[in-house]
Amino acid sequence: MIETLSQSTLVRVNRFKLAALLLLLITGFVVLLTVENLLVSCLVAFVISYTLGPLVNFIERQGISRMTATAGTFAVIGVMLLLLGLWLFPYLADSLSGLQSDMPRFITGLSRFVADAQSQIHSFTSFAKLDLTDKVETQMTEWTHSSFEKLPGFLKTCLTVMLLGPFLAFFMVKDGRSVVNVVLGLVPNQLFETALSLVHQVNFQIGQFVRARILESLIVGLVTAIGLLILSFPYAILLGVLAGLTNFIPYLGPIMGAIPAFLIALVNGLSGLDILFMAIVYIVAQLIDAGFLIPLMVAKIVDLHPVTVIVVIIAGAQVMGILGMIISIPVASTVKVTMSTIYRHLIDTRS
Repeated sequence: MIETLSQSTLVRVNRFKLAALLLLLITGFVVLLTVENLLVSCLVAFVISYTLGPLVNFIERQGISRMTATAGTFAVIGVMLLLLGLWLFPYLADSLSGLQSDMPRFITGLSRFVADAQSQIHSFTSFAKLDLTDKVETQMTEWTHSSFEKLPGFLKTCLTVMLLGPFLAFFMVKDGRSVVNVVLGLVPNQLFETALSLVHQVNFQIGQFVRARILESLIVGLVTAIGLLILSFPYAILLGVLAGLTNFIPYLGPIMGAIPAFLIALVNGLSGLDILFMAIVYIVAQLIDAGFLIPLMVAKIVDLHPVTVIVVIIAGAQVMGILGMIISIPVASTVKVTMSTIYRHLIDTRS
């Protein structure tokens, strides 16, 4: 009788733990999606924590407390980034100001380019002639005004994320283990080992992926910026930063990062040879990325079929736009690891 009662109590406790865990996960998911800027801030925090976490762990193993190791690491990295910002931000601000001043000239040049291309097409076709020049100029003018009007709001959002992201990352690195242990404490006993293995696998795989993608985009941005500086191309560093940032977007990112450079070259009337050299810079950066960085650092970590990658990227774009494209691969990788772990647990349980 006592054994039956004890078994019944254990079942109720496990059910309560599972319900509490599901409620916690659902509540966290809802809060992430509903609170403004919280999802992006958390993503930035995860990236920072996965990047600095191994360094903090190494310092802690040397006998230094977790709090001191975390605070020291964040302080040193913060000072380094501040110095980098003091050097880089004035240049980027001048570049953005110059770009805004040059926009009317770029719009005029682009309209002239479209008019020339249109006349060439009309000379070879008998279809009804459509005048696209005015439409292009009008659309570009509206887009430019809209972009610069939205720029303060975008910068405000970026500032919020830049402040909230590192703040959350600090506590993720400092207290992440304790939080994980609390969550694992809600897992029913028969699922504890499986959940512990799953957390370890996901944490390791996502950490490796994040660090590899950051290094990959950093190298692509540096190669692009250095190549354009050698060519004395306008806005070289700004275009290098753009190439590095857009490289986070799978497949479309490299194209999106190169389009502004080609538009600037065409509008400025650069020679075909100059445009060819500029194209070579972007091609070399992508060859380094596709030929060395992705196979050596990213592909082995993700371990997804190329067709699966394309499908999840399209799905991510449909659900969350560019952000969905960026996070689609690690989410798919996490789902794969989770399903594999659950499958192995079910097989082991049946056997």
